[in-house]
Amino acid sequence: MRIRDVINRVLWSEEEKSKFILVIRDRAKGSSEIPFERIERVDNTYIYLKDTEDVIPLHRVIEIRKEGKLYWSRYAHIK
Repeated sequence: MRIRDVINRVLWSEEEKSKFILVIRDRAKGSSEIPFERIERVDNTYIYLKDTEDVIPLHRVIEIRKEGKLYWSRYAHIK
């Protein structure tokens, strides 16, 4: 499943957004965590955050965690 579809599934679900964390590649820190509560919307290229003009390219998403456990990973299929 494409990352855009997974993010939209979480955003539009009845589940608490506070249970989900987006982990992204960060040039300065290596990786950063973004709570799903901060995500406003997603399109084919970017994730848009609330209350800021910041956008995150979809190719930077490494994984999604739900309550600390892996929910989706870009590298899950690699062994």
